[in-house]
Amino acid sequence: MSGPTRITVTAATFVRCPPEAVWDLTQDYARRPSWDASVIEATVLRGEPLPRVRVRCTGGLRGVFRYVRFERPSRTSLVLEEVRSLLVQGGSGAWSYEAEDGGTRWTQTNSVVLRAGWWPRMLVLPVRLSLGYATHRAMRKAKAMLEAAAARAVYP
Repeated sequence: MSGPTRITVTAATFVRCPPEAVWDLTQDYARRPSWDASVIEATVLRGEPLPRVRVRCTGGLRGVFRYVRFERPSRTSLVLEEVRSLLVQGGSGAWSYEAEDGGTRWTQTNSVVLRAGWWPRMLVLPVRLSLGYATHRAMRKAKAMLEAAAARAVYP
């Protein structure tokens, strides 16, 4: 019998806003469900210096994001702990925000670790596709929100 399987996706986009603006939206869990449909509910358990956030996500996943790096406005990384899910046993994420050409190059690397066993292995491809789709969709929505807010600020 094989062990757990890690699935990792990386996505990047350019946002016509400064890194601070991108950081402030994407790290504000009160606003997270407005642009990331995979997060149904989020409750901050502890703020800075290293936040802990209880999340309820699509697919029945519940857990806690424990940040291991929280460096505004350049990068974050976290691990998914205290997981309650039939399929997922853990995960991680790392995000970076780099100033580039008057905006921000925002990059995400997200991973989930599937439980050991034959049936989770059968779901690797659908989970990989779903994680990739959800990551790209959320980034597109956040980008649109940020750039629309920036346009309103410049052209009232």
